[in-house]
Amino acid sequence: MFTHMWALYAREVKRFQKIWIDTVFSPIVSVGLYLGVFGVVAAGRSIGTVPYISFVYAGLLAMMIVNSSFSNPSFALVIAKNVGNIIDLQLVPIQPWRIGISYALAALTRSILTLCIAVAATIWFIPGPYFSHPLYLLLALFLTGLEFGMLGVIFGFLAQNFENLTFMTTFVMQPMLFLSGVFYPISTLPGVWSKASLFNPIHHNVNLLRYGITGYSDFNPLWSLLIVFTLATIFFIIMQMTARRSLRMK
Repeated sequence: MFTHMWALYAREVKRFQKIWIDTVFSPIVSVGLYLGVFGVVAAGRSIGTVPYISFVYAGLLAMMIVNSSFSNPSFALVIAKNVGNIIDLQLVPIQPWRIGISYALAALTRSILTLCIAVAATIWFIPGPYFSHPLYLLLALFLTGLEFGMLGVIFGFLAQNFENLTFMTTFVMQPMLFLSGVFYPISTLPGVWSKASLFNPIHHNVNLLRYGITGYSDFNPLWSLLIVFTLATIFFIIMQMTARRSLRMK
């Protein structure tokens, strides 16, 4: 069982390794462009004791992990449906949750690899502090990558074509990301909007990772950790049911 599972994981890792420019370097270029713009526009500004550019940098890394983790399995599964390779998953002797976890772990691998290259290329231009809370940072990376990897598996199985995925990424994921506090502290929002932002689940991923890097948080990081872990557990259950139904496995 585990041999087949890791073979599927290895296949997915090799797949995204064949298209490095799109899967790895394209997100890094986007981060570099954002940093260039905010470095000029917000030079000298700070959020509390944290330089604004460092604040945004942590948010951009979180956004990169969410996007990379979600897109890797979702597009892979839709491609498999379009070319007819989905039958491979129907024939392989693996339980549905193992298939989903294989894709989710491959998504996590891609997001961590992209993050490491991005940090190595850009962190030299960002003022400290660096990695204020390493344990929170590691938990944020692992849980965020796995959480959105599983969400990508869910939508990869549910989506019938690329238009469905484009709708999800353009009209759901991206608005939630931009309203999650990537570029601003939600505490600065007026009135009820600062409270409403706490109901955006992606905010807690951003908040947790930002706390791990800079030590700044908009919300109690322990509560953010609990929320992220709970969502990851829910996505695991939904992913298993979706995979079983999509592959007609009993």
